[in-house]
Amino acid sequence: MNNPFLKNTLGSKETAQQVAQRAQEFVPAYQRFLEKHGLKAGEPFERLPQLDKESYILAYPFEELLATDEQEILAIYSSSGSSGNPFYWPTLKSNSRFIPAGVRSFLEERFAIHQKKTLAIVGLSLGSWAGGEYLSWAMKTMALDAPYPFGVFCPGNHHDEIIKMISQLNSLVDQIVLFMVPSAIAHLHLKATQLKQTLPLDKLKYVVLGEPFPENLRASLQSRAGIEENSPFMFSLYGSSDTGGLGVESLATIALRRVLCRNKVLADALSIESPIPHFFHFNIPNTFLETVDEHLCVTRWQGIPLVRYILYDRVALYSWQELKKVILTSELLEPEDEPWAKILSSASEQLPDLIAVTGRADSCLLLNGINLTEYMLDEAVKCQELQSILTGLYRAKIAYQEARQYLAFDLEIEQEVSPDQGTVDKVYQLLVQSLGKVQPIFLNYWRNVYSAWDNDPTQRILQLNLLPWPTLSQATETSIKYRGIEN
Repeated sequence: MNNPFLKNTLGSKETAQQVAQRAQEFVPAYQRFLEKHGLKAGEPFERLPQLDKESYILAYPFEELLATDEQEILAIYSSSGSSGNPFYWPTLKSNSRFIPAGVRSFLEERFAIHQKKTLAIVGLSLGSWAGGEYLSWAMKTMALDAPYPFGVFCPGNHHDEIIKMISQLNSLVDQIVLFMVPSAIAHLHLKATQLKQTLPLDKLKYVVLGEPFPENLRASLQSRAGIEENSPFMFSLYGSSDTGGLGVESLATIALRRVLCRNKVLADALSIESPIPHFFHFNIPNTFLETVDEHLCVTRWQGIPLVRYILYDRVALYSWQELKKVILTSELLEPEDEPWAKILSSASEQLPDLIAVTGRADSCLLLNGINLTEYMLDEAVKCQELQSILTGLYRAKIAYQEARQYLAFDLEIEQEVSPDQGTVDKVYQLLVQSLGKVQPIFLNYWRNVYSAWDNDPTQRILQLNLLPWPTLSQATETSIKYRGIEN
């Protein structure tokens, strides 16, 4: 299908050319990088090679990577290190000056913090990590000038402190906005139960980052809180330590995702494959985005300037206006889609274009020739059918019995669930089906080959080890992000 909404780039090409020219003139590492590729200064932008962390950031001395305006450095933040190589990224004052105002605008539009007494809790890893530390700075800076009640608490990912502060300040505020990685939310709720603390679910709102999550997670939390599905509740931010923030969700992009998750026929007709991506409005000035082999490629002047720098996230770039139009005029819309279609219809035509992000593309297991990416495994383990049994956290790796390959899972179960053989059998069958939805090739192999061994648990293609909570969940209080694939 010819998709009129699909775009190859977002942002100003002229800006990208200016960044590239400036880097060629003033950044020693980039000069050496081009020489290595047999290129000279003045090359057209399209001929410039792509960079990544391995070939560029880790290949040259730190001081040679820096921009010429070292005096403009505001702070230095680290990446999460989840890829195995943490790195320290300087942030410029010029790139940060308007961040607090942007955070304020975001929170006013999503959660009406100018009309409700609000406590914001930054429950992300602090220290040097960009995600938590940068947000902590931005939130406190904006709170200083806010002309309305708005307080900030930054305990990091210490869940007992978060629960205690929610309990102490609950009666004094109208709402509590939690900033967390999505995989930590279930652990926070379970820990509150363990501590015999009742969380005010109707007051809790969420801003999440660092990881993708299946849409049924948001729907489940919202249902438990008794908040209407079309009300502001949980929004995701997209970016990286390498580049800073790149996009934000809106109620309209959530409605878009809900429609496509519910209406698989429509998603297939639009060539949007399962798992359905997150849709983020690209709202960052002076930044140019491209897609290269379905990976995001960023050009941006910053503390370490980036020219055609590849982030190994699987993405697509979409025109907001065109995608909105195609969906609202589609004959494949069903009556059940109406609430979300109504939100889409009322959303402004002037909203920014979209980055559609599925997840990390460089984190993958190869099972008998079948690619199982981390975002596929996330979607399968966190499927709605398994929510009452599993917490959603897992570890997965390829293992062998003699010469036979299989997929080994450590799966964390809910508190009240017994890890007996009956539970193992049920989880196995549900997990086979949920994996088959996101990777149909696996389901085909299972039907034709793997299912022959299903009656013998020791020979199954999925070897499951059920672990009691909080065996895996407790890692969310000590790590920056949770990664499910073991290398």
